[in-house]
Amino acid sequence: MIQEAGPPPLRVERALRLLPDVDALAPLRAFLVSNSRVLPSAEPYHTVGKRYLPSRDLKWLVSKAVAQVVGHLAVLYQAAVEALECEERGDLTGAVRAFVRAGEREEGVGREGQAYEWYDHALRLAEELRDRRPEIDTLRHLGRLQATRGAFEEAARFHQRSLALAEAELDHGSAALACQGLGEVAQLQETWQGAVSWYTRGLKYAENDRQLTAYLYLGLGDVARSRGEQDVAADWLRRSLELFQELGRAEGIVRSLNAWGLLEALRQRYAEALAYYREALARLPGAGRDAGLEMAIRLNICQLFLDSGRLPDAEDEIRRAEELAIARNLTRPLARLYVVMGKVRGRMGDDSGFVFFEKAVELCRGMEESPRLEAEIYLEYGRFRRELGDWEESRAYLERAREILETLGDGSAVSRVDSELGQQHFSG
Repeated sequence: MIQEAGPPPLRVERALRLLPDVDALAPLRAFLVSNSRVLPSAEPYHTVGKRYLPSRDLKWLVSKAVAQVVGHLAVLYQAAVEALECEERGDLTGAVRAFVRAGEREEGVGREGQAYEWYDHALRLAEELRDRRPEIDTLRHLGRLQATRGAFEEAARFHQRSLALAEAELDHGSAALACQGLGEVAQLQETWQGAVSWYTRGLKYAENDRQLTAYLYLGLGDVARSRGEQDVAADWLRRSLELFQELGRAEGIVRSLNAWGLLEALRQRYAEALAYYREALARLPGAGRDAGLEMAIRLNICQLFLDSGRLPDAEDEIRRAEELAIARNLTRPLARLYVVMGKVRGRMGDDSGFVFFEKAVELCRGMEESPRLEAEIYLEYGRFRRELGDWEESRAYLERAREILETLGDGSAVSRVDSELGQQHFSG
């Protein structure tokens, strides 16, 4: 007996085109993407939009999405109710903490714009308190969030306010955390001496907090590596790893191992670097399976294979990391993966790699826009076109990167793009 074939699978890009791009459906759109699959016969240039959703499973997927959204909303509503109860008892500090927890929940699922609103509301309440500690903590949350979103100047302002309040309150632990945040922002801006100054200042405040001291050592090691000071970096990273091991802090150990991998890659000791990355991944279960941290390590492995000329291995690793990024709705890491895939294709002399750059740009323009990352992608896209000899297109993408960075007011990044444009003019 011949069985009737079921309905054909639905492409993700078509499903998303059919659904209106409104806030109410954002969780459903994300859920459908995270549950999509690759067909065995998929073309080599497929991206997330070319994945498929089994039509017969759509109702089941929607019901699961609804259950997930209901659970998420329940947590947010509980936080709001708790805040109201705290207000009724005259416990405004408790209300601030409840709103901060709601922000953390939103941030954890990638709804950064909503997280900002929760944190900002918590901050306005905290400013009414005599106790400055809730305000210090909320400012730190806002600083970290804005750094993640690429709003570096605003992130620095939040951390600066947090530091000033902590110093006024003689709260050395919070002051050290604020210095760490400022060091991380300076590092993201590639202002290395500023980062060193903040991390060093943080060490003076950290006092007997050995875990925070280890993280500050790690920051100093990362900065030294970025400056090419390999021996200095090795010393700081060794101290960081040893301290995390003494404390039994799994996440710190994983981050230190990842940093060691980056240092060995800089030394072009690729086998040693890969060993550090693999060990970091092996220890992840003990660190709580942080998907963002896992993606950072896997991205480093992809870049390592690219730098060492192991292009098929790079592509295989990218595809494995892509599954994790899609399943966990990690949009920015997914965009970065596609950039690496585009560079792999470029090394192969394959101009069809533009598909991956285009998809990376599209991801940056989604519900949580990432203009800074978009500029970084255009910069790499310009380099990709230049390597293929497409001078005019290369210049167009570099100028688009410059335009975005000018809008963000990032003069140092604009200067780096100008340098690229100057090199192209000389080469062309």
